[in-house]
Amino acid sequence: MTANFGRRAFLSLSAAGLTSTLGGCIGLGASAPVTYDLTPGAPSPVTQRSNRTIVVREPATISTYDTQRIVVRQPGGVLSYLSDSQWSDTLPMLVQTRMLQAFRDAGVTNIGKPTDPIALDVILSTDIRAFELDTTSGDAIARVALAIQLVSDRSRTVIASQTFSADVPSASLDQTNVVGALNSAVDALLRQIVDWTAARV
Repeated sequence: MTANFGRRAFLSLSAAGLTSTLGGCIGLGASAPVTYDLTPGAPSPVTQRSNRTIVVREPATISTYDTQRIVVRQPGGVLSYLSDSQWSDTLPMLVQTRMLQAFRDAGVTNIGKPTDPIALDVILSTDIRAFELDTTSGDAIARVALAIQLVSDRSRTVIASQTFSADVPSASLDQTNVVGALNSAVDALLRQIVDWTAARV
């Protein structure tokens, strides 16, 4: 019991030290935040069932995640950002880019963005439900949840929908470990999403 309390207290104090409150600004003379990228690995090749073209929309999400900042969820429902750290783009755009990359790396060529000059058959919509470091349990957990919906552009009917989620422990609250754990979670989800989509389109 004492050891567990000590770990929880350490994580709470560490999280408080590593994060800044929502809405905080970088003060004058402050150093620029370190920029991190999402770098999931290439998924295994998949077999395409049809030639229907998939268009991957920019994911929707709440304003908390619609930023370059890395979100931390602390005990008591407090949301903050990992200090001195940021993603290389706003999170929705970064997830869209890496999702497209995952499909193409898996051999899916009939895919693009809404702005691409391609015929549209199926819309892949994503809702970012969670993308954060969660410390509420006393451990440091990288948590990612993406709700995916495939919609026929012709009939505007839902072909399939599913929520994919992954929890990956972070070795510490160090920025590099946190980003590494989030990358591992994203990698696992993108592999599942590519396989799931290829089997339904």
